This record gives sequence, C-alpha cells and structure tokens, in this order.
Amino acid sequence: MTMTLDGMAEYIKEHDKYVILSHDGPDADGLGAAYALAQTLEDLSKSAVAVVSDKVPAKFRFIDRRGLFKSLAGGGDLPFPAAEATAIVIDTHDIGYLGERAADLVAAAKRILIIDHHEPKAGSGAFDLLDPTASSSCELVYLIAQKLGVELPIDASEAIFAGIVYDTGSFSYPKTSERTFACALDLVQRGVKPYEVHNRMYESSSDGVLILQKSVISSLELCLGGRVALQSLGKEDLAASGASYEDAEDLVNIPLQDRRVEVSVFFKENMEGKLRCSLRSKGGVNVARIAQAFGGGGHKTAAGFSCRFPLVRVKDDVLQSIGLSMTE
Repeated sequence: MTMTLDGMAEYIKEHDKYVILSHDGPDADGLGAAYALAQTLEDLSKSAVAVVSDKVPAKFRFIDRRGLFKSLAGGGDLPFPAAEATAIVIDTHDIGYLGERAADLVAAAKRILIIDHHEPKAGSGAFDLLDPTASSSCELVYLIAQKLGVELPIDASEAIFAGIVYDTGSFSYPKTSERTFACALDLVQRGVKPYEVHNRMYESSSDGVLILQKSVISSLELCLGGRVALQSLGKEDLAASGASYEDAEDLVNIPLQDRRVEVSVFFKENMEGKLRCSLRSKGGVNVARIAQAFGGGGHKTAAGFSCRFPLVRVKDDVLQSIGLSMTE
C-alpha cells in the first residue's frame, strides 16, 4: 500500500527526528528535494539532517546555500542516533542506489520513508510515497510542504525550482503537467528568478566541460539503422578533460537532436572504474523497462543502471534489448 501526501504529512507531524538522503551521485532533483524538505522539517521544529554519501557535486553546490548537507565521507556523528530517527530516502526507491555508507545509516534507522517519482519496482514498502505521475521528487516535496502549511523560504523555493527544471528537461519531458507548471508559477511568485537558476545549472561550467563534450561526441555510433545512438566515456578521457563525472550526465541527451534517433545510450566510467549506463528515449521505447532488466530503473523516457560487466560485454546486450523493444 502506497502512502498518500496526506499520510506523509501526518507522519511528519507525529515524529520528530529525520535523516534525509538521496541516491549516490545525486542530481539537482534529489538534492533540491532533500534541501527543501530539511528546511520544511526545521520550520516545524523537527530535528532533521540532510546527508550525502560523498559530497555535493560542484555544479549543484548553489543549491546548498545554508550548508545543510553533511557528508558521510567526512566522518563525524549525526546530531542524534540513527536508531531514533526516520530515514527519508528521496528520488529513488532502491536502497542499493544510496551508496554503502548511506545504506548502513538507513538500515540503522527506526523506519524508512521513500519519496520518489520513478517507475515502481516490485517490493516497494508500505510507507512509500511513490508517484510516477509526478514530474520530479521536488514537485512532491513542494506538495508535502503545502500540506504541512509551510511557507517555503527563497532558498528552498530555488532548490525545488532547480530540481523541477532539471528533471523535466526545462519543462519539456512527458511528465511535465499542469500541476508542475502551477508549482513553478508559485515558486516564481515567491521570488525565484528562472534565468538565474538556468544560468547556475547550464551556463556556469568550466573549459573542461567543453573538452569532455568533444571527447564523448567523438565516440558517437549510430546503431539499428540509425534509430539508436551510442556514446561512451572512459575514465582516462574523463581525467584528461579536467571535468567532473557529474559534468557528463547531460551529454546523453545530445543525440536526440537527430530526428532519426529514438533512443540514446551513454556508457560512462567514473574515476574508480565503475561503469554506468544512461538511457534516454523520445517515448516510443520504454527505457525504464530496459534499465530494470539490468538491475536499474527510472522513467519511460529517462533511465539508467550500473554495469556489472565491462562495456565490451554489456553493449551488445543493451542494443539487443532495445531492438526487441522496438519490435514489440
């Protein structure tokens, strides 16, 4: 049974200590939602700490204007024992995506709540707020704050707006709804300046990002009659660019500019040698189902998974899975 917005609001009113986490390698949606929820809980005089497994990615540090996030990699204790707290996991309902340190913290908590908008996997718990119709986890946190009667301050409003912009592809993805625009309108009326948010996310990168883009685009292959684009990034090219792993995230979208390309696939390796596959679709292929078949998840048009095998081994399997989906 899935928890409703009203149920989540009632639970929050009745309990006092919270640890808020998002998936490993968090994006603007996970970070924005965690930041705004921490602010909301503090406004209600709750004890809340937002944590990240490692550190907030450089491109999204503008979200954490008050320095709320605690890095688990930095050591130190929480302000209260995890066993006394409810762990709120945001923007994923797969604990395996939290990272080892965060997963251990969640395991120690007295209860787990999940706030997520990805396609559901089997085994979701009874205390989940899982709404795959929502544009983003930030949209859900905005609605929770509304239910709780909390007036969002400008920095929390900007954090939510940034997450919505990021996860809707600047209000262009299929799950962008009337409710999404109503939320965005309210945030702008609270003082959020859309251009400033866009500038911080998309127009403030380093020279290394351009070099990274050049490297990734040079790897482009068109497969299955030009209907599928494949790109890859190895850790050597990542290091040579001087950019960060997070800077590569949006490059999966570039091949979709080609009118023939229906699915874009991007294999990227971090500096530790861990390989991840990102999938994007124009809607004709449900890439969430493909990602789930490889142990991942996501949305119909945007999904991903961590690769257990080298690129040379998994690439053909992914292309075969996409090809089968195209014939269904």
